[in-house]
Amino acid sequence: MANQIYSFLNTVTAEAMGETAITAVDTTTLVSLGDQILANVQSISAFYTALASQISKTYALYRTLEPKRLGFERSPVEFGAILRTLEVKKIARSKANESWDNTNPITDVVEQDTTDVICTYFANRGTWAIDTKVIYDYQLKEAFTDAASMAAFIDLVFQDMYNAMEQNIRNCENTTEATAITLCAGHELDTNCCINVLKAYNEAFNKTLASSAALTDPDFLRYAAAEIKKHKKYMEDPSVLYNISGCERWTPSDDLQLHVLEQFAANTATYLQSSTFHDELVKLPSYRERSFWQGVGTGSTEDRSKVSITRSDDPLNPVTVTLNGVIAFAFDRDAIGIMIDYIRTRSDYKAKYEHTEYYHKADWGSFVRPTQQMCVFYIDDYSPVTVPAADVSNWANVYSNYYTKASDGTYSGATSTYSATTQYYKKVN
Repeated sequence: MANQIYSFLNTVTAEAMGETAITAVDTTTLVSLGDQILANVQSISAFYTALASQISKTYALYRTLEPKRLGFERSPVEFGAILRTLEVKKIARSKANESWDNTNPITDVVEQDTTDVICTYFANRGTWAIDTKVIYDYQLKEAFTDAASMAAFIDLVFQDMYNAMEQNIRNCENTTEATAITLCAGHELDTNCCINVLKAYNEAFNKTLASSAALTDPDFLRYAAAEIKKHKKYMEDPSVLYNISGCERWTPSDDLQLHVLEQFAANTATYLQSSTFHDELVKLPSYRERSFWQGVGTGSTEDRSKVSITRSDDPLNPVTVTLNGVIAFAFDRDAIGIMIDYIRTRSDYKAKYEHTEYYHKADWGSFVRPTQQMCVFYIDDYSPVTVPAADVSNWANVYSNYYTKASDGTYSGATSTYSATTQYYKKVN
């Protein structure tokens, strides 16, 4: 199996909990571009290895992880076993009508429908299972002095199972959104789906502001807030600019999902001391502030604002895309979807060992629809460029002006050998 779901979930959980830095997460078997989740059950023991033979008093302390969703969950009825979507790529065009033309006779012409229809299938669904929970009959009766304390302990074990399920749902939502963000990042040069706001700011005002200072610079914060507001309005009108498939799309304000990095939103309110940002954006029906995109990582701003995903746009050639400094993501509600279905608990009583094994499972499906509008706003000291033909022919002299990007998001100077398959970058400050 290319990417087992339990390994994926454990990796994402470590990042989300702040145990490891943000690294590339392989969603080639998770998110339907379409991609799938694979089923796997990892059995563990040792719940009771440290359990004393006699416990006189027990206090079970374990909090419930409350459900928290990002706004793109679909019901099983909407998603179905196989989700098929039918869309029109372009709006119909007008042509001359002969009703008032008296100079030529009207002739009957058999017309053909030229509607450009797109049919997409998202057929990948899978199942995950939480670590096996084992409840020992005889040992529990010996360990606890009363039924209430034993029941509290068993409830703690089951709550841990439910919390694990909730955390994994959150992780999959985060990585589905991160997959959409990196999908946009791969088309920065040919669409408006990905915008380096720092580059635009420095070019507009002839500045040399660095990304490390951008989030505390009032002028930049004001400009960035205005850019998000501006493009949000642009996305309401039909265009091909905000989807990577070249489809003519528009997103009414009520259907626009806007997710903003909490640090950017907080700094905008603090440094600008203005209600403009909140009045124009926060009041959107689907506005949400994100404390991170893919995971907490080390807790740094760099990790909280980074996404790093391995995608399979071409199944034979998976590509890792890392985008630094994401501050906002605007997208049509139909661009991203997830489905959690058939959450259940299965049990298997082992009479010989006098214990019961419990398995908590759920079916999962997710997709990113490239034909719908999406727009990522980010800040980075480097931005992708198309190398002019003159520079290609003169590469031995100009290569020092260009940089390449590693899969972890770091940059290094380009080599003296030009490659037509390499994406090159230039500094924006």
